[in-house]
Amino acid sequence: MKVIFMGTPKFAVPALTKLLENHNFNVVGVYTKPPKASGRGMNLVKSPIHVLAEEHNIPVVTPKTLKDTEALEKLQSFAADIIVVAAYGLILPITVLEATEYGCINIHPSDLPRWRGAAPIQRTIMAGDKQTAVCIMKMDEGLDTGDVILRHKIEVPENITAAELENILANLGADKLLDALLLIKNNKTTYEKQKEEGVTYANKIDRSEEKINWQKSAVEIIAQIRTLSPYPGAYFVYNNEIVKVIDAAHIGTTSPPPYTKVIPGLVMDNNLTIACGFEFIRPTLLQCPGRKMIYTDAFLRGFPIPKEAKVE
Repeated sequence: MKVIFMGTPKFAVPALTKLLENHNFNVVGVYTKPPKASGRGMNLVKSPIHVLAEEHNIPVVTPKTLKDTEALEKLQSFAADIIVVAAYGLILPITVLEATEYGCINIHPSDLPRWRGAAPIQRTIMAGDKQTAVCIMKMDEGLDTGDVILRHKIEVPENITAAELENILANLGADKLLDALLLIKNNKTTYEKQKEEGVTYANKIDRSEEKINWQKSAVEIIAQIRTLSPYPGAYFVYNNEIVKVIDAAHIGTTSPPPYTKVIPGLVMDNNLTIACGFEFIRPTLLQCPGRKMIYTDAFLRGFPIPKEAKVE
């Protein structure tokens, strides 16, 4: 089976790796986002998928759009049987969706129809969901509205970060992709239409969501920290300095720090326990922009935030 693979970030790497290792499939071309200027020197950096494809001598295509005739003709020249998509980053027009015998299938890391859209893993953590899934989906013109070929549900481990959950779902998605492709290859595919109830949309994380609002509960703030850890990082401001919270402990009301008054954002002790709208958090791993992550006790020795200070 001849496959075109479309993907860009690290999430897509396990899927392409498994395809390249499996003798049932021949990856004839890889589509990925164009290299981006990055770092102080603004050097062009290729995507993880671009690098992996070149290591295996697979032709790489980096169009800015798939909507013109030239792009379609290039895609058709690969004479592929199917297109596999994993976090590619470009919209696929109907001409591309119908360009191969078996169409396009997508690895989507949520329990569809919950969290359709760009940031399903982050929204799963932010919302405190206890369960998620990987879905292998037949793509249509809608936003993650296609029929599901395979669905594999998992429990969301307690205290997991979005980055850790992404790694789990990327590897699980790679395995389920191979299962789905074999079903398609052997004409044994069944399709599950998505339910109309329970639809939610996973919008990209906005920069305004990175700043901690201390009026929220400790549970909500911990979820925000885990969603944004390690990058871009949830943060607070103290003495006009941005401080990112990479990890934190949840301190409940059953064992609160010693205090005389509780105001959201107030530092309650010399261990940087901070009051929230309800309960407390205690950051355990911090980072100032441009510097390394550091444990809180070491951080406080170089950047004191004393008891009864107020963080914003």
